[in-house]
Amino acid sequence: MREAGTLLVELLENQKVDRVYCVPGESYLSVMNGLQDTSIETILCKHEGAASIMAEADGKLTGRPGIAFVTRGPGATNAAAGVHIAQQDSTPMILFVGQIGREMYGRDAFQEVDYQQFFGGMAKLVVEVQQADRLPEIVSRAYHTAMSGRPGPVVIALPENMLTEKTNKKPTGYIQQTVSAPSTKDLAQFIQEIKEAKKPILVLGGSVWSDEAEKDLMSISEMLGLTILTSHRRQSFFNNFHKNYGGDLGLGVNPKIINRINESDYIVLLGARLSENPSQGFSLFGIPDHNKKIVHIHPGPEEIGRIYNPHLGITANPIEFVNILNNALKGLNTKAEESIASDTLEAHEDYINWGDMPLEAPNSGVDLTSAFRSLREKLEPNTIITNGAGNYAVWGHRLFRFSKVKTQLAPISGSMGYGLPAAIAAKLRFPNQMVIALAGDGCFQMTENELATAVQYNAAIIVLVIDNEMYGTIRMHQHKNYKGKYKHTGLVNPNFADLATAMGGKGYTVENTEDFYETFVQAKEWANENNLPVLLHIKTGSEMVLPGKRFSSL
Repeated sequence: MREAGTLLVELLENQKVDRVYCVPGESYLSVMNGLQDTSIETILCKHEGAASIMAEADGKLTGRPGIAFVTRGPGATNAAAGVHIAQQDSTPMILFVGQIGREMYGRDAFQEVDYQQFFGGMAKLVVEVQQADRLPEIVSRAYHTAMSGRPGPVVIALPENMLTEKTNKKPTGYIQQTVSAPSTKDLAQFIQEIKEAKKPILVLGGSVWSDEAEKDLMSISEMLGLTILTSHRRQSFFNNFHKNYGGDLGLGVNPKIINRINESDYIVLLGARLSENPSQGFSLFGIPDHNKKIVHIHPGPEEIGRIYNPHLGITANPIEFVNILNNALKGLNTKAEESIASDTLEAHEDYINWGDMPLEAPNSGVDLTSAFRSLREKLEPNTIITNGAGNYAVWGHRLFRFSKVKTQLAPISGSMGYGLPAAIAAKLRFPNQMVIALAGDGCFQMTENELATAVQYNAAIIVLVIDNEMYGTIRMHQHKNYKGKYKHTGLVNPNFADLATAMGGKGYTVENTEDFYETFVQAKEWANENNLPVLLHIKTGSEMVLPGKRFSSL
């Protein structure tokens, strides 16, 4: 017999969990006690929002649920940030929340929250464990739910006095993801139609993806002459240097991509949902009816036809689908028509030109375009780049090129503060890879306290803080809607370099473009030598709103 909290730790060990993220709380002391005698590493975060973001980022990287523990009440509400990201980004994640004792329910007890009501609109499943003996059943259900269909977050509430109950229940075995595959009939129809298409395009998105799936899709694209686009913030799902890559659908999209979609006679959504940002505010197609042949392939049947009526809907795991399709096309000795292959090559050239074209520079401060281009040419292919939300991210999406799967971590949800905690999770997961966090000055200050977490766990990340002394995205919308009125968006910032040094890392200030790359190299070397985080405080001035565009031009 042992406490339920120890059983829960055993359950996680059986799922091969090697790391959990938490902010401690008295409501789950039994679990904390169980974690002391285990192989699972516990990462102590400074804020529950960051703990949940780290768990979400880990789920993105591994394909298995990232795990976070937080305490009841305000701990749980703080953690909602990561749950919302996991929901919008389709990331498997399990948030364990301490709960008041069962005898206190309904009395508005200290830190009492109805988690079903609070998380019900965000999570795939919200459940409270009322008896210790049901822990194996509920954890098993949580894993299946988080990974099946459209992946997403699960919230499990743990009443304090349930966790201290004694139990002799055995932990469940390892839980595999349930994988769906296309029917023979649907696959045959798809192959026939896409081979007949003259301007086919595939939009790749979602969260279910792998290195092998990328190889299969490369082979498919070459056999069919298929242009591959990635959805918003999914650029690392397909090698950006491949001749069939045409760019990404997101914020600040290349107008030529929109033209190609308008001209396409066969559009395949693979894992993607074509939500607000990639659909350019739901303006690409009519809703629900339109004049396009759209094939929607998605692991969650509830997503097919949710917005757009598909010509053909296929419920299938994207990894499984491309593997089966690749083998089928090889068996048919498929070869692309010359005109289709030529059009696809032109799309790739348009993508390269979009990232390389001359862009207007600011009159003072660091030119992000030049800085990022100088960095782009020198980075190792397995470098992981993270970012949160803000106009600064548009420079990153347009200028950086990805060649390895899951080397871009960025929230579809547009959550500010994501970049730093996501970078910490990535560095802990892949300690031998360079990890760069991009953050605006406003974005960074939402989770800046986690620099201390990076120091504590020797996460030698490189943080680039883009300082334009404002909430730039909101200022842009203010300018568009209320020209000349800029109240409440200006920032008075600290010295971020000094802040990083005070927390135990090292900070550098960059005020001129020509100093950027040399300073970056110095910072990288210091981080590697000391196994600690570094930060570059990059002062850009406030002229530029987007790559090559000034506020004054809006």
